Amino acid sequence: MTTGFQSFLCARFAPALLLLGAVTAQAIEPIAEVPTPEAIPDSPPPGTRLFGDVTFSGYATTQFLIPDARSRAPQPPNATVLGDDSQSVHRTRLDLSHLSGIAWWEPSPDWKVLGEIDLQDIVQVPAHSSEDGPASEPYVALDRLYVDYRYRDALNVRAGKFLTPIGHWNQEHSDPQVWTVLRPLISQSAFPTNATGVMLFGSVPVGSQWIDYQTYASDGGEWRPSPGSHPFESSFGGRVSTALNPFMQLGLSASRFRQEGLGSSRFNLFGADLALNWQGAEVSGEIIHRHGKDANVGEEHGWFAQAAIPVAERWWVVSRLEQYRRAVDDSQSSTALLGVVYRSGRHWVFKAEWAHASGGPSGLPSGFLSSLTMVY
Repeated sequence: MTTGFQSFLCARFAPALLLLGAVTAQAIEPIAEVPTPEAIPDSPPPGTRLFGDVTFSGYATTQFLIPDARSRAPQPPNATVLGDDSQSVHRTRLDLSHLSGIAWWEPSPDWKVLGEIDLQDIVQVPAHSSEDGPASEPYVALDRLYVDYRYRDALNVRAGKFLTPIGHWNQEHSDPQVWTVLRPLISQSAFPTNATGVMLFGSVPVGSQWIDYQTYASDGGEWRPSPGSHPFESSFGGRVSTALNPFMQLGLSASRFRQEGLGSSRFNLFGADLALNWQGAEVSGEIIHRHGKDANVGEEHGWFAQAAIPVAERWWVVSRLEQYRRAVDDSQSSTALLGVVYRSGRHWVFKAEWAHASGGPSGLPSGFLSSLTMVY
């Protein structure tokens, strides 16, 4: 990592990391228990065995969105199209935003084939119109389709379409897995959320620690890219993570890639993510810095810090602060979010939140967002 990038991290993101560190220091006493490996990357939620070695799971999410005046204003014509409709809604709407089906076949302990199809925005009230923008048009998305071969804990091979292993949020961003309706900008604007190619991953013991790694390569040709997205032309990168103790996980990401429709620039991206889970509470954060030579799409950087605190049985209060600088319009925006979450065992998740955006162009996500998710 270059000296300039180190200085950038210190100047921009040290306050957020110090905040997370202070919470950790006050909440956790050192213990001798040996940490365990991280879960298999972008693993599916628990499912139901249908027949033989085939398992099925999925979820359905209904959203109710009331954008404020800032969010109702259309984004500039040259703005980056965001992949999640809740990031770009321009009018009050009730929406069946996701109807996802995930199936996987495990013919042996060493092999797994997984596919996920997501029907997005297939029912909207009022009906979709040009006023809503292209990101919220009904669409059948192919989120994942890959084959895993497990050679040993230290070496597994994945081939197909998978979630890009940059940061923690992008690999666990489905509605049942996250705390908020609104997705942080850094998890979808700085890099494509999916890659089609090959990934090697595994867990390696180092002393009393486990080092989890993922490294991937893609030569473009994404299978069924989402409308308006800029998929990889080529990419190479990876992520390493480790449990600093049984409650806290630290990850580092790096990638070098080109994207379709963003000139000839080859981007270099670096990121870090931290997650603390303790007594039902979760404190997490991520930082991203992307640099390219083309002036109009070159440097983007941002961070978010988020906390989910239990306040009653099955109820949490969630808050998040984030900042992001977009290269396409040279704007820096900030978003503050406050909400509540109810989790009813395994099958139901309710979320309601208010997001307030400031700075940057009009049209950024801002207003009241709520969702009800059923997991099956």
